[in-house]
Amino acid sequence: MNKKCLFIVAFLAVVMCGSGQIKINLSQPNNDLVDDVGTPGAQCAVKKAHQLTDLEFVILDTLKANSKKTYSPNKQYKGVIYSFPQEISTFVGLDVSIHTFMTALNNPRSVVYTEHLDKLPYYSDRIASYYGTVCSGFVSYALGFKAFQTTYDIDEHDFMTYLRDQSAKGIQLADVLWQKGHVALITGIRRNKNTGEIVWIEISEAWPSGARRRVVEGEVAFNKMLKDGKWKIYRYNNLEENTYTPWTDFVAVEGEQRTPFQYNDAICPNKGDKSCYITGEDVVLNIADGYRTIEVYKDNKLYQQIGIGGSLDIVLKDLPYGDYKARVTNGKESSDFAYWKVIDVQVSVNKGKVVFHSENATPIYMEFCTISGSRPTWAWYIFTQNDVKNGYVKVSKRSLSRLDKKKSNMYVKVHFECDYGRVINKLVPWNKK
Repeated sequence: MNKKCLFIVAFLAVVMCGSGQIKINLSQPNNDLVDDVGTPGAQCAVKKAHQLTDLEFVILDTLKANSKKTYSPNKQYKGVIYSFPQEISTFVGLDVSIHTFMTALNNPRSVVYTEHLDKLPYYSDRIASYYGTVCSGFVSYALGFKAFQTTYDIDEHDFMTYLRDQSAKGIQLADVLWQKGHVALITGIRRNKNTGEIVWIEISEAWPSGARRRVVEGEVAFNKMLKDGKWKIYRYNNLEENTYTPWTDFVAVEGEQRTPFQYNDAICPNKGDKSCYITGEDVVLNIADGYRTIEVYKDNKLYQQIGIGGSLDIVLKDLPYGDYKARVTNGKESSDFAYWKVIDVQVSVNKGKVVFHSENATPIYMEFCTISGSRPTWAWYIFTQNDVKNGYVKVSKRSLSRLDKKKSNMYVKVHFECDYGRVINKLVPWNKK
């Protein structure tokens, strides 16, 4: 929690929550209050959660993110968009960087405004923005999970510990609050330093109105919330493996200051700056009027020069894998560069094995899913170093049996990671025996 809050006294702070407003009395002398610091892993989780809750942005066109939230153009919003892009695996933070997300929002012809996941060629069963996150994606990013974990994963798997003390007395920073269909993260605990009693507890979460922080005042109120909402409290076993990378161009959290950022309005990939495409996927460059030529560089060498005709959306097909950048010129001056990567992605299924390879990205994990991206709680697997070295995993007999019993068609999805983010393969059908 920002330490400046300790000096705000003699008035009521109001924090919005789902059912209305909670009034927090901060009139108690600030020298009687102390914030829990938490472990290094917990501190990373809190900062990452606050990145998503505190991020401010302006929408350029009407955007219906979910059934309960429509964003209006030319208005400023706070908190990452609530959306469930599980089909294409574009969760902000986990798969897509904040830099890429923000530059896509700044581009009125980007996928954020042109792609609608509730319409073909997508198969999502709910309205969703191309980029965004949900409660489980929010927690997955904040805690540093290697794989996206659903709410059901968090409740059922042994990487989480169910706390014996299911009350305010037992909590720590970065503990997970779970109820059926929703998870949230404890990101602030303030105590009376003389008595040790908790004054308030901050909860950060992804909510249909956008990622947010909310506060519950006091231990009694928190315990009542647990009982009324049938919450469970979990702790991530590998929390101290968590790491944190500041994104101070766009959002500053505890101990940080934002640095000025100048958007490149002359040219931007349709997925945003520093975005990822896979081999065989079209790369679309959205450019501003007034330029004659595009210069495309691959691995820092001039790859292609394209004359700009009537269209300001330039489609690049069948680019080989590599690091790309491009700028536009009008003969006298040139724009700044825009950046993207084309990732080599190779995935196949062969005699009960999932085979995978990439020349310029690291395979992270695989999952079995339906065409819309939904998966059973057991149907994911994080690769070991030996798996990556071997280039394949053999599906266990138990998983094979479960796959054979599935009524819906199942597909193999492998997640690959590079320094710009993550990509997935085009889904490969899993053929039942």
